Amino acid sequence: MRRQLPPFAAVRAFEASARHLSFKRAASELCITQSAISHQIRTLEDFLGVQLFHRGPHGVALTDDGLAYLGSMTDVLDRMSEETMRISKKDMGGGLSVRVAPGFVRWLIPRLSGFHEAYPEIDLQISSSQLVADFSSQDVDANIAWGFQPKPGLVVTPLMASSRHPVISPALLRLSPAIEKPEDLLQLTLLHEGNCRNLEKWFAFAGVDVGGRRHGLSFSNYDHVLNAAIAGQGVALGYDAIVAGDVKAQNLVQLFDIDYPVRILYSFVTPLSWSGNPRTAAFRSWLLKETGALDFANNLPSLAAAADVAVHAQP
Repeated sequence: MRRQLPPFAAVRAFEASARHLSFKRAASELCITQSAISHQIRTLEDFLGVQLFHRGPHGVALTDDGLAYLGSMTDVLDRMSEETMRISKKDMGGGLSVRVAPGFVRWLIPRLSGFHEAYPEIDLQISSSQLVADFSSQDVDANIAWGFQPKPGLVVTPLMASSRHPVISPALLRLSPAIEKPEDLLQLTLLHEGNCRNLEKWFAFAGVDVGGRRHGLSFSNYDHVLNAAIAGQGVALGYDAIVAGDVKAQNLVQLFDIDYPVRILYSFVTPLSWSGNPRTAAFRSWLLKETGALDFANNLPSLAAAADVAVHAQP
C-alpha cells in the first residue's frame, strides 16, 4: 500500500514552530523567511485537514491536534536523525559546539591541546554559561553541566566527582590570625557562588553554626569565586578535582582534612538523538579518559556506564 506521507519541508517547519511557539524563531532556525514558514504550515494543515495552530495578535498556540501531532513528529524526526548518524560513513571533520559550566572551564582549558592533538580535524567551539543548554532552540551539540540530573531524551554521563575543602591563598594565610579549627574561618571573608549554600553546608558538616545570615562576598560563577580566593580576597570552598592544579602550583592552600562526602560535580549531556555523532562521541570519550586519570577515587567509568543505562531506560 502506498504511504500517505506529508511534505517533509512542511513537517520540519511545523516541528520547529511548535517547539518555539514562534514562526519567526522557526524561520531563523531553518534559515528561511517567516512567510515561507507560514506557507509551509498552511500546506501541512491543508494536507491534514486540521488546524494545527491558533493564530492571534500576540503569537501562536498549538491546538489539541497540533499538540498531538508534535509529539508524534518529534519522535519520528529524532529517530530519523539517530539512524542517519548511526549509518553515516562521513569522517570526523567538522564543528562541535559545547557549552561548558564556568567552573569546569578552569579544569578544561589547560587540557584542550591534548584533545586537539588527538582530533585535529574537529573544530571545537567552547562557550561558557551556568544555564543548562536548551538543545531544541540553541545551536549546541553538548553541554558540560553542573551536577547529575538525568532527563528523558538526554544521555547524561557523570564526568567528575570530588570532595570539598576550604581553600585560601598563601598570602592571605600568612597575614591571617591562626587558623586551627573550622570556626576560625569565620574571622575571614567568605566567598560564595551566587545563592549556592555549599560553603554553609561544609561548615554544618564540620560542626560550625554560621547562623542564618550569609557573610562575605558572592560571585556569579565558581570560576570568579576561585579567582577571588587566589587574589587573597577570602576563603572559598574548593572542589578538589577543580582546584588540584592551583593547589599544586601553590596558588591556593587546602585547609582541614575533613572527609566531606564525594559528589558528582559535572556531567556530559547530549540529546539521545545525536549522542552517536562521531565528533560528540570522541569528545565524550576523551573527557572520560581525562577525568578518570585524575588522582581521585571516583570510579567514573562505572558511574558513566550506570548513568547511560539509567537514562536510556527512561520513557
